[in-house]
Order: sequence, then structure tokens, then C-alpha cells
Amino acid sequence: MGLGDRCLHRAGLRSDRLWSVCSSERLPEELATHWNEQNIAGGFEPLFGINLLLSATAIVFCALVCGLAIARRGASALLARVGVGLGVFFALGVNAMHLTLIASQLDAQDPTRVTMDPALMIPTLGLAALAGVLAFTFYRPQPAT
Repeated sequence: MGLGDRCLHRAGLRSDRLWSVCSSERLPEELATHWNEQNIAGGFEPLFGINLLLSATAIVFCALVCGLAIARRGASALLARVGVGLGVFFALGVNAMHLTLIASQLDAQDPTRVTMDPALMIPTLGLAALAGVLAFTFYRPQPAT
């Protein structure tokens, strides 16, 4: 993978689920999903399970937080805008975690020896925060009728 591809993947500008499936031949059969305080892997899951769980989590987070914010827009337009911004941030934050989890394990022979590199998550969390701020800035709720 070239430097440009690595930067795009780390920045989260491509679909992380699609990328993980396309990169599946470079991943161990079971991926580490949990690490203890010494950064030692302790939980494992197949790629399909990770994609399903994190996709569902991101969709539910975004739908729940944004949906509640929009539904309550009559009470406070500011609260609705904050809710939409947070919903977008949380949903994309889950994608940041997914990208970090997958990128940390590319070409790993043994998932028990993989360590999580939190520095991989910084660019995607930054983009998630930016998207949340943009959603807050540009969402202008109309009064509920």
C-alpha cells in the first residue's frame, strides 16, 4: 500500500467497512478487539462480526442521537443543533475506532501479539470532530409544526 493510500485510510476518507473487506486477506482470521491496560490483546472476533457490530453501533448512535435532537427541536433549536453535531461525531468516532482496529492488524501473523496504536485514531477523530462541528454549524432546524 502506497503512502497516499495509507494516509487516506488513516484519515478515514474511504469507506472503512469496504476497505476492511478488501484488505481481509492481509488480516488474521480472528482479530483482536479488546486490550488490557498493558496493551495486551484479550478479546478476539472475526472480521464479519466486527464490521456488523461497529456498523450497527454507528447507525444506532447516529439515528438515536440525531433523531432525538431533531424530534425535540421545538424545545430548543440550539439543543437540536448540538444533538445533531454530537450524533455525527459519535457515529464517525466509531468509524475511527474501526479503522484503528483494522489498520493496527494489517499483515499481523498472530493477533495475540498485536498492540493497538492510538496514534492511528487521531486523524479520524479529528475528521469526526470537524464533521460534528460542520453538522452543528449548518443544521438549521425549522420549528416543529
